[in-house]
Amino acid sequence: MNIAIIHSTSSKSTEKSCRILSDKINAEIQLIPIEKAKAECILKYNYIIIACSAYEGKVQNAVKRYISRNIRTLKEKPIALILNCEEETDIKERLKKAFTEELVNSSLVCSNFGYELDPDEGNIIEKRKINNIIDSYKKEGKNLPSLNMNEIDRFADYINNMIEKRVD
Repeated sequence: MNIAIIHSTSSKSTEKSCRILSDKINAEIQLIPIEKAKAECILKYNYIIIACSAYEGKVQNAVKRYISRNIRTLKEKPIALILNCEEETDIKERLKKAFTEELVNSSLVCSNFGYELDPDEGNIIEKRKINNIIDSYKKEGKNLPSLNMNEIDRFADYINNMIEKRVD
């Protein structure tokens, strides 16, 4: 069983969640940055997982381009979708904006893994912005955002059950 996790992120949070997920799935996993994903990547794998981060309601343009170029092939494969974003948002609407309604409707499972803030990530401007966000969380007495490990486990369990039921 071969599974590709094609991921795109503006931070390392999505890549981290994909690595955690890949350790929990009982299959051969290939992590592929979206920039290196080719159309033929889809054909080589039994399952495709697409993961991306959403910042201020937007996902990376590379994800939208990849999906629009490969939508027919993606719809023919068992596919799962992951967003890394705020957990308080309406995830169904956010998924449709990120991945298209057509792809969301044809996917086996969709999820939001949450996200983390890393004050040491990015250039000086990005670090300052992240530190300001962290400071505002602390001032408001809020917990810092973190990856939702329960959701990652639930997602991995779903994929593992699909693998067990698969008959070639």
